[in-house]
Amino acid sequence: MKKYTLYIGLILLFVLGFATDFYANDATEAYQSEDLKVKKVDKKKWKASIDGMKFSKKPKAKKKKKKEETKTSGTGNTGRQESREPSSSSFKSFAQTILIFLAVIILAFVIFKVVVGDAILVNKEVKRRRPVSLAEIETNLEEADVEAFLKQALLDKDYRLAIRLYYLAIIKELSAKGAIEWKKDKTNGHYMSELRSKNHPKLKDFRAVTRIFEYVWYSDMVFDGGQFEEVRINFKDLLASIK
Repeated sequence: MKKYTLYIGLILLFVLGFATDFYANDATEAYQSEDLKVKKVDKKKWKASIDGMKFSKKPKAKKKKKKEETKTSGTGNTGRQESREPSSSSFKSFAQTILIFLAVIILAFVIFKVVVGDAILVNKEVKRRRPVSLAEIETNLEEADVEAFLKQALLDKDYRLAIRLYYLAIIKELSAKGAIEWKKDKTNGHYMSELRSKNHPKLKDFRAVTRIFEYVWYSDMVFDGGQFEEVRINFKDLLASIK
């Protein structure tokens, strides 16, 4: 957060600096481009205004040779001097506008990262590391991504949980195929009764994996990776045959 605060402060100073320089240049150019008008002095009024005033005579200064500067000629000359050199003010204004625009875009991006971007990244990280919740899966089994939770359980080497998730995946597929009617409060015996009433061809296999699951899940036995691999084939084969 401190890093982004520093970035925002630097960008704001950058924008303000260019904006100040931009408006200052505009004022200077407007002043320099203003017409110069020469008005004629009324000699009678001038003589009347200096009547009675005495001026001391100053010694004449030595004449210095001066090179004649720019001569003006022609009628209707108002004293305005126009520069013949091409002006770069338009290019300056365009470049400053582009730089300010880019600075604003960068500032908006930094603010987005601070307010939204980091929050999104944090949420993704929390979601990735979120522990498997059986209660959530069993409550919403038909929409739950059981296989994704199963992969995470295998990565964590939680083999008892993996067996439980394999069994839930089988129940989910049987329900999707219409072989059973899934409900949260139903027991495994209810599902076997439904398969038996429909004379389902996978009743025997389902009974076998049910016994393995109940023994592993409800007992205090130590269930390691080697034991998991021995019984895993029963769950994988049944799951593949239902799909």
